[in-house]
Amino acid sequence: MLFVHRLLILRLLILLVCLVFVGRLAFLQLLHGDALRHDSERNRQRWVRIAAPRGLIVDRQQRVLAANVPGHVVWLVPGEVPRTGWDDLTTRLVALGIFPDRATAVDTLEEARRYPSYLPVRLLSGLDIAMISRLEEQQAFLPGIFLRDEPLRSYPEGKRASHLLGYLREIDATELAARRSLGYHGGDPIGKAGLERAFEEELRGADGGQQVEVDVHGRIQRVVQETAPQPGQSVTLTLDLDMQRVAEEALSGHRGAAVALDPRTGDILALASAPSFDLNQMTGRITPEMMQFLRGPDAPELNRATAGQYPPGSVFKIVTAAAVLETQQIQPNEFFFCDGSYHGIRCSKHSGHGSLSFTEAMAQSCNVAFMKMAERAGIEELGQMARRFGLGQPVPILPAIEVATGKNGHAGIVPEVDGVVPGPAWERKKHHRPWELGETLQVGIGQSSLSITPLQGARIIAAIANGGKLVQPRLVQRVGEYPVESGQPEAIGLSAHTVQRIAAGLRAVVAEGTAKSLDPALHIAGKTGTAQNPGGEDHAWFVGYAPREAPKIAVAVLIEHGGHGGATAAPIAQSIIRVALQGPPKVEKPGEKGH
Repeated sequence: MLFVHRLLILRLLILLVCLVFVGRLAFLQLLHGDALRHDSERNRQRWVRIAAPRGLIVDRQQRVLAANVPGHVVWLVPGEVPRTGWDDLTTRLVALGIFPDRATAVDTLEEARRYPSYLPVRLLSGLDIAMISRLEEQQAFLPGIFLRDEPLRSYPEGKRASHLLGYLREIDATELAARRSLGYHGGDPIGKAGLERAFEEELRGADGGQQVEVDVHGRIQRVVQETAPQPGQSVTLTLDLDMQRVAEEALSGHRGAAVALDPRTGDILALASAPSFDLNQMTGRITPEMMQFLRGPDAPELNRATAGQYPPGSVFKIVTAAAVLETQQIQPNEFFFCDGSYHGIRCSKHSGHGSLSFTEAMAQSCNVAFMKMAERAGIEELGQMARRFGLGQPVPILPAIEVATGKNGHAGIVPEVDGVVPGPAWERKKHHRPWELGETLQVGIGQSSLSITPLQGARIIAAIANGGKLVQPRLVQRVGEYPVESGQPEAIGLSAHTVQRIAAGLRAVVAEGTAKSLDPALHIAGKTGTAQNPGGEDHAWFVGYAPREAPKIAVAVLIEHGGHGGATAAPIAQSIIRVALQGPPKVEKPGEKGH
């Protein structure tokens, strides 16, 4: 009887266990079947992003300045790393050189673990062959890690136009929080400076992806579904690569800048700043040597063409001449006498130039003559004329205004500064003292607290070249299929007589004055400048245009501590003008010599 009782209890227990199992199965299959099926598929299948090729950046002749090359990227699927395996994975990745140190590895992997466990996260791009080989050899010991081929940014010209093009770096936490809804993920590259940053949305394109089946080790077995990526839009610049090359080569070894404009349209043909930096070394992990160079005293990341502020020296005499001619403070045939100084301020020729006409004063860059002109015009008229030439305010570089895409403009393509046009109100606010005649005289010859950028200097000379119009510089011709229209030059309000007299003086500078060493065959008109610098040797300037009969190019060159403008800056401007008018120098092929 006891045996039967025990058997009954055992049967009841077995029945109860079976009911529990059946109930649990019914609960999982009927109520949560879809969710569990999804989880199962997720463990078996993986969605892998396919990065879109970034849009090209090309010059006006479609020569590539920013391209894409095949590369390898390390990805991580956090859910495939065992809970107890993170420490071992960190150690192995550091040992393989994927991360420079353990702290960096820990921070990066912790960020990756914040994403959904099934979502691949980019860890590193731009691997060399040796690192790829080490990763493939250790693949079995690196759970969740896999390699993918992706297009990576490359700059075929290296240092060329580095301050304009900008570069890509890994997206940071702040940017990611703002752009996550746009499809950005941790580790994605994003434009950090220049055109790469300004046109990030257009250049980036739209990523595609693959739904793939993987085995227990995360290895891809087959592609289930694929969505092709959409390449980014190309950006066509107004730059001429030949002029850019010549400008940068001529600036090599100097600190300075060169700007070339088409005075008819405002198109930027060349915009160079020296020293520059290799963009290919900025897109990946920056070496300690590169970091030391970037942080060094030469400040290579400073775009001296648009953000460098310098006293213009005698270049400003163009503005002084315009002010005195427009106010009719000098007679048509008037002469100025120079005995070497005026109100205690020395002329460049200490013994004096003697009696000079207006044209001769411009040709010889006589300080005394122009101080007398500045005194007659007065500081208020000098300041007003300076602002009419666009000084003391940022230069609006197109497309800083709304473009044909219908989207908001792309302000901040390059960093810009206002420069300084001093005057009585500025002096009271800045130094809490009254304005004095000596300051007016100094402003008249481009000194005092006056400062401009090389781009502003190029606009000054372009305005004389085109008959008195202030151009709006344009850097981008086209974004994808949408053109960026040229801006309308703004009339400064100079009379034809004023422009003609200044132009005659600029021709005399090259024919018989401070730039007479320039090649007469190029028909250049221009103005040298030697700007006093309290911090060391004088800065050298030259602004000019050519051909003087029908100008096609206007150039401004600034060399820090370069001494006399005619000796250092003018030859650089000439080399740029020569390319613009005659084309790039012919490269002699082997076997051609003597034929």
